[in-house]
Amino acid sequence: MKVHFIFLLSFLISLSTFAQKTMNQADKDNFKTVVLSKDQTGLPVIKKWVVPVRYKVYQGKEAYHSTEIDSIFSKIKVLTGLDIAATTNEDEVNISIFLGDRNEFTTQISNVAAQYFNQYGGNYYKFNNKGEIFQGLTLISVLKYNDQRDVRNAIRRNIIRLFGFTNPLETKPASIFYSQSNGVVKFDNYDSALIRLLYSPQFVPGMNQVQVDEVLSKM
Repeated sequence: MKVHFIFLLSFLISLSTFAQKTMNQADKDNFKTVVLSKDQTGLPVIKKWVVPVRYKVYQGKEAYHSTEIDSIFSKIKVLTGLDIAATTNEDEVNISIFLGDRNEFTTQISNVAAQYFNQYGGNYYKFNNKGEIFQGLTLISVLKYNDQRDVRNAIRRNIIRLFGFTNPLETKPASIFYSQSNGVVKFDNYDSALIRLLYSPQFVPGMNQVQVDEVLSKM
């Protein structure tokens, strides 16, 4: 009950980012850019989690403090209202965070998922025909980064993309959704508002662009 109350309060606060006036067209376009991606038929739709998220961090040779990862998930829990928790039970894991070179995790990362990775890592997720995401994994090749802040940026950027924010936002160079490493290590007010908006009740998995536009037209 407490989590749902915090999420509702968080969502109402977030609307102030857009709602001191009506949400402008640029904001609506930015939202659609980051959340609409192709389904199995090639139609751009919304994808999001509706089931509890259980994540686990897998460390390679270069150990990385997982406390920051826990903090990222805690923030996403507040912003989305999702049931999110770490787990050590392999049967429960539906988000896997791999920190290291992909050759260190050959038995845990499928060849299908590995096709989406480059030298710095990458993301892979699964969704059903309703647009509901039910599994995700991310690989961050920690040793490929020269700067610790870039590692922190990559981890945060990769994790949030697993929650339905699959496309980069090139109009906002200071956003966590920007395609390139930009040193951002937190969700600012604008990014937080976009996250809350996707996980508000108005937007459901599988909504197409016409349906999204209809909802946005009232904001």
